[in-house]
Amino acid sequence: MKNYKYTALMLNGKKTKGIISANDFNDARHRLKEKKIRPLEIKEHKQNSLFENKNSNKKLKSDTISHFCRQYAIIISSGINSITGLESLAKRAENKVLSVEITRIVNDIKSGSTLADSMLDDKSKFPKLLSAMVATGEATGTLEEVLKSMATFYEREHRTTQKIKNASTYPTLVAILSFIMLFIFTSFIMPQMMESIIQVGAQMPLISQLIMNIGMFMKNYWYLVLTGIIVGFLLLKQYIKTPIGRHNKDVLINKIPLLGKGMNAIVSMRFSKALYLFVSTGYPLLQGLNYIKESLNNSIAEKSVQDAKDGIIRGETIADNLEKSGYFDPVLIQMLSIGEQTGQLETISNQMSEFYEHEAEIYLNRIVSMIEPIMIVLVGIMVAFLVIGVFLPMLSIYDAI
Repeated sequence: MKNYKYTALMLNGKKTKGIISANDFNDARHRLKEKKIRPLEIKEHKQNSLFENKNSNKKLKSDTISHFCRQYAIIISSGINSITGLESLAKRAENKVLSVEITRIVNDIKSGSTLADSMLDDKSKFPKLLSAMVATGEATGTLEEVLKSMATFYEREHRTTQKIKNASTYPTLVAILSFIMLFIFTSFIMPQMMESIIQVGAQMPLISQLIMNIGMFMKNYWYLVLTGIIVGFLLLKQYIKTPIGRHNKDVLINKIPLLGKGMNAIVSMRFSKALYLFVSTGYPLLQGLNYIKESLNNSIAEKSVQDAKDGIIRGETIADNLEKSGYFDPVLIQMLSIGEQTGQLETISNQMSEFYEHEAEIYLNRIVSMIEPIMIVLVGIMVAFLVIGVFLPMLSIYDAI
């Protein structure tokens, strides 16, 4: 089936625009008439513009997913027809990616697919974890409750993501401003000061000469420095996207004491909450672990969960295999083991998700509180380095006197 863009008149005489999937132009026109919409213009919709290609690569953010789940749960509880409700959400959605995605789902449902089938499609931009939970909700008749749970889940995920971003904003801003000030001082201010000092017979120490050389290079070849920084940043970004680069990044973060523990708490929270969702809804755990793995956003933890899945196939427990990996907190593994032995895995996994959410918040707050003094020390070292470079030649003048 192809996608067709249309402009049509509704029964109230207002114009409407949208995208519909159909076999051909006649089929598209027939589908629109079935919806009691009079088509004015229909043309094939091809995603060939730069803007559309960018949108096709974009993922839905946690807060957007949370809002969608909560709004759709309200639609279900109010008794509104699902297709009508989804079409209303598509029109009102401020996020264009979400609007296009909901429109695609509506077209799939009209073609005979279920909501879960459409969301589990490879073209879907919804997380597989959410799609699997929606499939469970549709199968058990608890879709409204599932959507409310997932809305809370992604709301927590959004809060955690925002805290991480807030923690990284301050050092990034300080680093950029420090570099700008360093460039101005070494390229324009210090050369004039050094020229005046040399004229009165002062000697240039090694550290001062080094700062001067750096400043002159940055002044004469600033475009090379800027290009190098941009290219280096883009290459690093691409490297992190590769499997080996992503693994090395996670290993490095894990080795930093406070940051590693904070990230471990976040990953443990995601794992515990996702495990609770699957266990509580009766979704097949073996298949559910695949979706849990995709939601962790940590290559080391993903390997651990994959090993746990392989262990279940061999008849082993989740806890035993997670313990072998050495990544997850021993407390979590011990509690999961108790849950598996007593049949209370649902209750324990939910309690552990709340515990690690609290732990993650504590670690993130500690990291934020430590960033400011660390940056002050680093900036102080840089300033001290520059001050020494300026005052050493002046001291040589006094020695000569």
